[in-house]
Amino acid sequence: MSRYRMYQVAELTGVAPATLRAWENRYGVVATARTRQNHRLYSEADVATLTRMAELVGQGMSASRAAKQVSLPAASAAIAEPSSPPTSFDLVWAAQTFDPVFLDRVLDGAFAAGELEDVLDGWLMPALADLGKAWGEGRVDVAGEHFVSGAVNRRLSGYFEAARPKGGGPVVVVGLPPRAYHQLAVLAFAVCLRRCGVDVRYLGADVPVEGWVRTVEVLSPAAAVVAVPTAMDVKPAGEVVRELEPMVRVIVGGGAAAAVAERHPVTQLPMSLAGAARDLATQLTAAALVAP
Repeated sequence: MSRYRMYQVAELTGVAPATLRAWENRYGVVATARTRQNHRLYSEADVATLTRMAELVGQGMSASRAAKQVSLPAASAAIAEPSSPPTSFDLVWAAQTFDPVFLDRVLDGAFAAGELEDVLDGWLMPALADLGKAWGEGRVDVAGEHFVSGAVNRRLSGYFEAARPKGGGPVVVVGLPPRAYHQLAVLAFAVCLRRCGVDVRYLGADVPVEGWVRTVEVLSPAAAVVAVPTAMDVKPAGEVVRELEPMVRVIVGGGAAAAVAERHPVTQLPMSLAGAARDLATQLTAAALVAP
């Protein structure tokens, strides 16, 4: 498959490089690959999409409307073609259009593309990051982000229920601290951990400190995993960790977990959901075997 640099695409489409960058960044018309030096690489399909958009804009159509017209057929075709799995932009498009049929097709195609753990690490997490970036740039509003997140949450919850343990595995409590609401990554981790045979008790988002303490008192789990997705979650996560440290082994994970691990004697999980789940399940199983 041919790949084109930006200057070549500019020559082929008659669109200035600055405009090509704007169309990609603002409207997500194409999702370009990158070289190691972070230069854009365009596929033949990208060139065709940009050529068509240039034609529509040249005919007087607004760039935003042209972007919607050229992107949806391309995204739908990608999902219909088994050899072309959904891209991370598909979630952004679903958030912009509120199209439940399209969103279901995106998720169906993505989760059917490989092993669940590979899909979660290789597609879902990067796709959610792109969705968050689109929200931060104003290309997606809160309602659109919630529309997509709700659908993803339902999918992950289904996988979590399907992985219900048969019994006998170590019990681990998983959740978020008070005022922390970004739960899709930690729910995905809980799915992976449960599929490793661990008896996960998932608490969800915004769990008060006293809720964590009461849960540990009741269950006496092998470990408690506290998610720290963002910098705003560091302080409340620290409050949870401080109360749990004397009671149970505490583990932290997420994008801001390092800030908590620096201040407390806790274990920090690696960023790979599947890798972190496998490592923790192995450690807990080994500890159970040597326990008196």
